Amino acid sequence: MEDQLIQKGAILVYGLIMEGNLPSMKLFESLGFKLHRTLVMPALAVYKEMEVPSNGKIRSMVREDLDAVAKLMNNTWQDYELYEPTSAEGLAAFIQRIPGYSFDNLSVLEDQGEILACLGFWDWRQIMRVTVIERSLKMRMIGSIVDLVGKFRPMPRAVNAGDTLNQIMLTPIAFKEPTHLTLLLRYMNNRALSSGIEQIFCICESSHSLLSSMKGFIRINTGVNLYVKSLKPNIWISDKPVFVDGIDM
Repeated sequence: MEDQLIQKGAILVYGLIMEGNLPSMKLFESLGFKLHRTLVMPALAVYKEMEVPSNGKIRSMVREDLDAVAKLMNNTWQDYELYEPTSAEGLAAFIQRIPGYSFDNLSVLEDQGEILACLGFWDWRQIMRVTVIERSLKMRMIGSIVDLVGKFRPMPRAVNAGDTLNQIMLTPIAFKEPTHLTLLLRYMNNRALSSGIEQIFCICESSHSLLSSMKGFIRINTGVNLYVKSLKPNIWISDKPVFVDGIDM
């Protein structure tokens, strides 16, 4: 795979490994990858309808929005390592090449003709089925808490061995302010609830303002290790924050 990437002009390759996956970490390290940083993958529980304040208009994205959304994405992520600036054409190609993905997967928040935020989702059920074989100690403890609290108020369904998970990954994400994204997240929650989705994921820096838009959600964070390998001499990434597209997960 590295030989193929080099032939295509790649100068850097990276991998994402979830916390606790020691065999994969050792394998990547033996192949010359180095741990660059640990990111966070928040999981938002979808289990009840959420109120969506009427600040601006939420609607499905259309082709005429491509240029404005591309510019908003570039403004949101322009200072982040691993982010490649996009364009209307590049964003259209992204939408077309992702299996089970279309303009119906994208929503925008608009106010007085200006797009303030964009949020898309990728339904993992379109490409794979995730089945729980065994729960970690962390997840068993969370399950016990959910079962206990669930006796008194609505709570998410506890995940057990043998369950098939219904999950979506957020991509792309762009916003002027985290409060703008909050509205789209709540809208996305309600849309996911109606289609049987139980968890919403994304990947970001542990200090990213994106996380502040998730107030009101039940959230479980999982660490995701970013391993990097240079394919050319003297090539490395800086210590600036990094951008990782949810599609890469």
